[in-house]
Amino acid sequence: MRQAGGGTVQAFVKETKVGFRLPVDPAAPIVMIGPGTGLAPFRGFLQERAAVKAKGATLGPAMLFFGCRHPDQDYLYADELKAFEASGITELHTAFSRAEGPKTYVQNLVAAQKERVWSLIEKGAIVYVCGDGGKMEPDVKAALVAIYRERSGADADAGARWIDELGAKNRYVLDVWAGG
Repeated sequence: MRQAGGGTVQAFVKETKVGFRLPVDPAAPIVMIGPGTGLAPFRGFLQERAAVKAKGATLGPAMLFFGCRHPDQDYLYADELKAFEASGITELHTAFSRAEGPKTYVQNLVAAQKERVWSLIEKGAIVYVCGDGGKMEPDVKAALVAIYRERSGADADAGARWIDELGAKNRYVLDVWAGG
């Protein structure tokens, strides 16, 4: 067994993506979308919202879309997430891609909750997406653009401009990576 002490650890601190942090105003609405390990920052967001609420702040609405393969095998932090929902910290929407029944992914839930998602976007919500940038994020973006197009009657080009504008305003904020 080796004892700690006297060694040097080489490390660096990398600043988070611009805008990938909770809004300063806890009353601002947020939508968080993160399957698998994409849950990590949102768990921190929810813990921070709980701490702010405990100090008496009024929280704005929040939605968390979380997905994993199977609810009995890899639904990490299930009890904690359900407790956050029960205490009014977030609305929780879960997708399971390998459970009994049809495969469900976070983008399917976003589409199913389009009325609520659109309502929050209209109220200035910041939409955060964390996780796989190869498949999940483009599918989430397509679901959001489809909601916009349905609401506005816009064509595909206008939908692409709309989501790009949200990104430019730090209202569509990504922390994504491509899987191998």
